[in-house]
Amino acid sequence: MKLIAHLEELLYKAQTSPVQLKLKVRDWRIVVHETQLTSLGIKDSAPGSVYTPPSYHQGESGEVVIIWEDGRLSRANVQAVSGKNAQSGQEQLQEWYQAAYEDPDGREIPAPEAIPLVAVEDRAVQKILAGEDEILFEQLSRLLKDRPEQAEMQASIQAAWGYRHVRNSKGLAVSYQESQYALSYSFDSLVGGGFAKRRLISEEEWVKTWQQTLAYYQAMQQEGAPIGPQTTVVFSPGVVDSFLGQFIVPNFVGQSILEGQSAYRVEHFEKQEQVFNEGLTLVVDPLRPFELGSYLVTSEGIAAERTILVQKGVLKTPFLRVKDAHRWGGKPTALPQGTSGLYLKHDQEGSWPEVLVGIEDGILILSVLGMHTQNSTAGEYSLSAPQSLRIHNGKIVGKTDVKLSGNFFKDLKSPDTRFTKSELETKPYLLVKTGLQTL
Repeated sequence: MKLIAHLEELLYKAQTSPVQLKLKVRDWRIVVHETQLTSLGIKDSAPGSVYTPPSYHQGESGEVVIIWEDGRLSRANVQAVSGKNAQSGQEQLQEWYQAAYEDPDGREIPAPEAIPLVAVEDRAVQKILAGEDEILFEQLSRLLKDRPEQAEMQASIQAAWGYRHVRNSKGLAVSYQESQYALSYSFDSLVGGGFAKRRLISEEEWVKTWQQTLAYYQAMQQEGAPIGPQTTVVFSPGVVDSFLGQFIVPNFVGQSILEGQSAYRVEHFEKQEQVFNEGLTLVVDPLRPFELGSYLVTSEGIAAERTILVQKGVLKTPFLRVKDAHRWGGKPTALPQGTSGLYLKHDQEGSWPEVLVGIEDGILILSVLGMHTQNSTAGEYSLSAPQSLRIHNGKIVGKTDVKLSGNFFKDLKSPDTRFTKSELETKPYLLVKTGLQTL
């Protein structure tokens, strides 16, 4: 029996005709993922080595939340188990009940809502998992064939396909198919490129990503001029993503705000305080087709919808799960998956090629070291950036190692910060005035 069917039957019986009265279930919800994953890679310019052999994995896993008749709550991760290691239904219920705890704000199971149509499956990925995987080996061969002759390459390609099932005791029953594809590669561990969405990469995207990575690698072979007091700092989309993950996502979690563990307080949202540049908007949007952060329904059964966190620089709402929304006195919101599904925009955005041409003296920060050690609530950062490229008269001309110091909240609030759209990434480039020194 499939995991989702087993869990549904088990909890329905425990709700309607329990074997033991203490194991009677009042309400419940389930989310189960059925996944097939295939991957292959390159290690030190060698494909299919002992470190990166082609692999295939298939499995089922999920989460169960139970509100017992006595009002206590249990939460458990589950996965498909068969044979002698499988527990009986009563054993599972008993184990979950023993781990029950008090959580008055966590007892709500939402009623079903209208589910939006969102493109989260690519049939081309499904064919790969069905055995038509030649395209992945062709892509791997292409990477090796086209790489710079002197460069040592690392690469990974993954494709996944499966089903997502969400059920609850209020009548919600949603099942849908979803796919994922991810490509990443690097030259000499200096620069890299990649692509990750719910669909395969197009030929145009492949070429543009490769050409950009190659151009950055070639620039890395030359020493750039020293930085000066007027040098403009440009955060690449990858670095912006890291900043969002370290400083924005943790501070917009409803639970953290309610418990005083965020840079913001409830009253900041109630007063709709201006915290960022007046042209800046921050949105969680799970409705964009084929993006990794897109979905039809959350694991709690909340239908996907676009949620504005910051509009024109003004605080609107944090991320609110069902429990947090109950405490907040509002509705549950859309939820990002890490930084996937989180979009940062500005009213006045240029395109990166156009903006690059206008930079006389700049440095492009491709990656930073030490991000995980920074204080999320303070917003302050002090980071080394050994993979940085010097910009002179609108052209990328060489490598310079630098150290950055500043405050990301102030960067987002400053009228001097410029936002530039990336052709290849969902996150923008940021041109900021921040502390800069040569390493």
